[in-house]
Amino acid sequence: MSEEEREHSDYSDDENEEVPIQAYSRRWVVLSVAAFAIALRGYNQSCYGPINNAYTEYFNVEPWQVDWLVVIQSVIFLTVALPMTLLITRLGYRLSVILITTTLTLGFTLTTAAVSWRGGFGLMLSGQAVMGFSNIVSWSIPPATAAIWFPRNEVATAVAIQVVGRGVGEAIGSFLPTYIISEKPDMSNTQVSLVTMFGILSGLAFFLALFAMFFVKNSPPTPPSEAQAKLIRVNDFKQKREESSLRSTWDTFASVVQSLFRDKIFIAVWFVFGAVNPILRNNNVLLTSMLHHRFNSKTKINAQAGIVLLVAWCMYTVGGFIAGPLITKTKRYKTMVFLSVFLLLLSCVVILVGVKVKNLDVIYAGVMTQGLFIGMANTSLFELLAEVTYPHPPMFVTMISIVILGMFRLIYPLIGRFILIQFGATWSTAFPTILTAICSLVIALLKPEYKRESTNQAMEYKTLIKRDLR
Repeated sequence: MSEEEREHSDYSDDENEEVPIQAYSRRWVVLSVAAFAIALRGYNQSCYGPINNAYTEYFNVEPWQVDWLVVIQSVIFLTVALPMTLLITRLGYRLSVILITTTLTLGFTLTTAAVSWRGGFGLMLSGQAVMGFSNIVSWSIPPATAAIWFPRNEVATAVAIQVVGRGVGEAIGSFLPTYIISEKPDMSNTQVSLVTMFGILSGLAFFLALFAMFFVKNSPPTPPSEAQAKLIRVNDFKQKREESSLRSTWDTFASVVQSLFRDKIFIAVWFVFGAVNPILRNNNVLLTSMLHHRFNSKTKINAQAGIVLLVAWCMYTVGGFIAGPLITKTKRYKTMVFLSVFLLLLSCVVILVGVKVKNLDVIYAGVMTQGLFIGMANTSLFELLAEVTYPHPPMFVTMISIVILGMFRLIYPLIGRFILIQFGATWSTAFPTILTAICSLVIALLKPEYKRESTNQAMEYKTLIKRDLR
């Protein structure tokens, strides 16, 4: 038994005072802010790869350098994610949301300044580094928003809506730049279009930051679910025992890390979470480059790929809406993860076949369906992580999980670009296919315990018994 679980057990006899369970309408406002912030982040991460050639011409750089507008965010993930975990936990939910929106504002503002002149590529990299900090914090928000603000029967839906927010942002970011900037751009028109686009994004992020400051609270007055009520009592119990809040945060973090990495189930889900999530994002970075490499005589590839990625990210949002209600109804977390990852594997195979036989229609079909299955996988994996890691703090768990996410977001485009240059498009496409096959096997062999669901059921049963005794 881990230290966290022992503490959970230590306090369990002290439950005489019943905590009222209630959901508040403010939760929808909080969810809207979180989802919109995630959508802005998604747009930013998708708007570079589809017009890679436009950025290379505008800034007079190489295609692999444009990749670094996304890759640098993964570097930030890896270098500062764990220290940021401690900071975010100390900040609490409200200040974490404010931190996301203010770093979005700063990142978009620096990017707007960078695209206003053709020598601004270095400044643009700085803006994207700031976005890396925003990305770290925003990954901790979906499970925390759902757990802190939503009742048990709405948790999966709340996670799904935030996954959908990302999908909407990614969809628009994949298509809109290809629509406003031609495949063979005029430099003056490119400058005006880029400044306008990033200027509008800066304004949206700024107003969202103001809205978060005024309307987002740290938590509702009373917990929305039995599991959350139990966590509140655990935290109250621990705070009474701890001498120093800073030391408490560090000790809790160290305890969570030690506990999780002794758990083979967590390690397996952690690996799959990191390996699956960036696959569609990798297409945002490399798809147009791969198509130009494989179909060098074709025209309007950027526009076609932009539409395909738009559809893929729209399908991603549909996948989130499919998985969320299904999980809420069935509680079959592993089954949903395996189904979505296996279907994702099939879509990777379709893309691989399309590249091999030089058929654009097959490639586009594979990319579009890939969006649906990744949307399902992300929602399902968030929920499975929450189940197998309960009662550890959701923000700690998510922040530890995004370390491997940052690793794979770095690995996919760097290795993919290297393989594309050295061995061609077919081998570059084979790389994510092999990793997805490994993930399917890992999930198939998994035997997880649904700890959060068991706690909810036990608490509900105990509440019913108490009421009957009265």
